Amino acid sequence: MVEIEVVTQGFGVGTNEGMISYCGITLIRGEKNTLVDIGYPARRQILLQRLEERGLKATDIDRIVLTHAHWDHSLNLLMFPNAEVVISQDEYDYIQHPHAMDQATPLYLPDILNRCKSVTTVRDGAELEPGVKVMLVPGHSPGSLAVLAETADGVCGMVGDALPSRKAAMADPPSAGLIFYDEEAAEVSARKIIDSCAIVYPGHDRAFAVESGRFKYIHPQSVIITNVPRDEDGTTLHYSVDETSGPFQITVFPSGKAKQR
Repeated sequence: MVEIEVVTQGFGVGTNEGMISYCGITLIRGEKNTLVDIGYPARRQILLQRLEERGLKATDIDRIVLTHAHWDHSLNLLMFPNAEVVISQDEYDYIQHPHAMDQATPLYLPDILNRCKSVTTVRDGAELEPGVKVMLVPGHSPGSLAVLAETADGVCGMVGDALPSRKAAMADPPSAGLIFYDEEAAEVSARKIIDSCAIVYPGHDRAFAVESGRFKYIHPQSVIITNVPRDEDGTTLHYSVDETSGPFQITVFPSGKAKQR
C-alpha cells in the first residue's frame, strides 16, 4: 500500500483586506513519488524545505497530479523538472479557452504545461499505479478530480477544492464553497467524495476522517502569523490554532493588544 504525507497544510484566513489562502500539498509514496497539487510561488521555499525534511529534492518528484488548474494549486509546476503532470482531460480542454469571467484559471497555464517534462490527461477511474486512481468531481471547476489511494486506514481522498474544508463537508447539502463552474455538479461531487472516502485531504483545511456522518480532524494545526501591522512600540501578535479550537476572530487594536471573540 502507498503512504500519504501532508507536505504543507491547507488553510485560509479571512481579513478585511482580502483572503489569505494556501492549498494543501500532499505526497504519495508508492511506485513513484507523487505530489497532489503544488501551490504557488509564495510557498515555494517552504515546499522545498518540507521535501528536504522528507529526504527528497524537487528532482526526486516523479509525478504531479493537479486536482484542478486554478492558480493557487498549479503555479509551482516548473519547480519539478522530472515530473509527469497529470490533469483531467476535461480540465485540460477547458484551460485552452477558459471563460472570460474566470479569474482563477491563468490564461498562461497552457504555456507552463508545455514547458513541463510531460503531460498526461486522464478520465474518470484511471489508475495511476496499483491502489491509486482518480475520480472526477466536477463543479468547482469543469474538470476537477480527486486522487483516491488505498491505505491501511481505508480509502484516502486528496480532493482539492471539490470539498475544500471540513466546514464544507458539514454543510447541508455538502458544498464546494466558492464555485467557478456548476453548483449542481459541485454538490453531487461533494457527496460523492464523502461517500467514497474514509479520510479526506481537502484543498484548504486539515485532513479529516469520515465516520458515520461525522467529520473529525486527524491532524493538529499550528499557524504563527508574523509581520502583522504593528503599533509604534513594535508590538506584534502571535497565535496558534489546535484541533480543538472553534471559530474565532482576532482584532488588532491600536494599542497592539488583541481581542478574541
